[in-house]
Amino acid sequence: MATVKYKQTGKYLPPNILISGICFVPGITEISGEQLTEIRQLIKSDRLLQHYLEQKILIIQE
Repeated sequence: MATVKYKQTGKYLPPNILISGICFVPGITEISGEQLTEIRQLIKSDRLLQHYLEQKILIIQE
């Protein structure tokens, strides 16, 4: 089990982020280990999601 925290820090960020069929709204969302693996694979190939991680807009905690 892991958690993903989405911090909507500015008015230019979307109200939610859809990654691999999972909708992340501002706050904390729990995901399974299998979903975490799939999300990590997608993040490797998506520059915007990489930017969100670097800027601490998306925070993944295992």
